[in-house]
Amino acid sequence: MTIPNSFTPYDRKFLAGIVHQVWRACQVYVTVVMERNPGHARPALDELAKWAVARRRELGPHGGVPHPLSPSARQAGRALLNDVETISRRVLEMIASLETSSLPPDQVEEQTLGIIEGVLRWTSLMASQLGITRSLRPHTLWFER
Repeated sequence: MTIPNSFTPYDRKFLAGIVHQVWRACQVYVTVVMERNPGHARPALDELAKWAVARRRELGPHGGVPHPLSPSARQAGRALLNDVETISRRVLEMIASLETSSLPPDQVEEQTLGIIEGVLRWTSLMASQLGITRSLRPHTLWFER
């Protein structure tokens, strides 16, 4: 991966924006699950995957990133966005599998929320490895049972 000290303040802000977008999608997912059910929440993850693809294109040679990113931030951003897309798609598959299982709805809900919490832990780990945790405010999912 990259050396975190090589990131400019704009690089850190850009990478933190990716993490924030994942957090926002996770919160939307949890909110919809709590109001309806996991099936209605799937679009939040599908939109996140689509967003990651579009954002990754912006980091290409003919992309539209308004401020110049350092080469290491471009590389880290592309890798992070690729992971976001892959994880989003895989989580969607896992949720679909849970929904077709013989588990009761409350267990399906609980397991899908656990998966989303795992995604948040992953983003926190990535932010730590990239050295951008100071650019982030702590985020926790909230939901009431």
